[in-house]
Amino acid sequence: MNILWIKDGKQGHEKQVKVLIDELSKSVDINLIEENYKINNLSRLKNYYHYLTNNFFNKAVEFIKLMNKCNQNNIDCVIGAGSSVHMRMLLIKSYFKNKHQKDISLVSVLVPSLFHKNFSVICAPLHDDKKLTNNENIIYFEGSLAKVSIKDIDENIGLIALGGLNKHYDFDEEDLLKQIQYILTLYPQKKWFLFISRRTPSYITEEISKLKNEFSNLIITDKDFDEVIEKASIKFITQDSVNMVYEALSTKGKTYLFNMNYKKENKISRQMNLLITNKQIGYIEKINIAEGLEKIKIQSQNPYHEVFSEVEKVAYQLIKKLNLNSAK
Repeated sequence: MNILWIKDGKQGHEKQVKVLIDELSKSVDINLIEENYKINNLSRLKNYYHYLTNNFFNKAVEFIKLMNKCNQNNIDCVIGAGSSVHMRMLLIKSYFKNKHQKDISLVSVLVPSLFHKNFSVICAPLHDDKKLTNNENIIYFEGSLAKVSIKDIDENIGLIALGGLNKHYDFDEEDLLKQIQYILTLYPQKKWFLFISRRTPSYITEEISKLKNEFSNLIITDKDFDEVIEKASIKFITQDSVNMVYEALSTKGKTYLFNMNYKKENKISRQMNLLITNKQIGYIEKINIAEGLEKIKIQSQNPYHEVFSEVEKVAYQLIKKLNLNSAK
């Protein structure tokens, strides 16, 4: 199967597409072609116009080059994630249908912003189900797609992963610092790898760096996240980091959420609360003992929890929906 992957440069999108392609490749022979595609608002409008009018001759030279490359490689399917690539995908499908009478499959990971029914398959998180009507071309999954690992963990390794400023939760830097100190004090025997994101405020990054003077077992890094999350026996993730939460739940070991207040109830806060309620994840609980005095306590997940395997389920259903016969 020849697949063109349109990439938007956003790590959270690209990681989900990559793990899905990797999972598909376990059952189907795949020849993968990648296109890095960044777009501004003006180009979005132009693409929208070209799609509605089927005016393919006015495309930029790079679009025609891509079409020639697709033709040479006999592309069967185009896949991508993110609103900036959806119109690009639709243009490619329309181009070949109109110019070459060839119908290629479109697979959107996450919900497209427009023209849902024009995609062959939409792989959508359950928390976005209200954006879609009942449609046969939808495959739902929980949370986000993540690599599944059942590798043995290392009891000496722990992971802390921080998101940052976001529209769902209050990112209380002082409070998170206290929780991090609590974790490091509670498990002094572990080597802790702490990962920050592009959204993490500089203040908390600077304050965390100071903790290294007190905790020699703390390593602050932005490298080898995938390797560490597979090995870590225990993981603490901020609730705004949905992708990292499900990456942790897709590996062995224990996973906990930091205590955070949501700005208003929404699809993300409901998803995190559901994980807690079902004991699929642990969390840091804060208990008010008296006015101005609180106690921090760890609430564990179900010790018999199973490793999440959403990407395996999606890949299996996608193979069936696309009627792929080239199974290995």
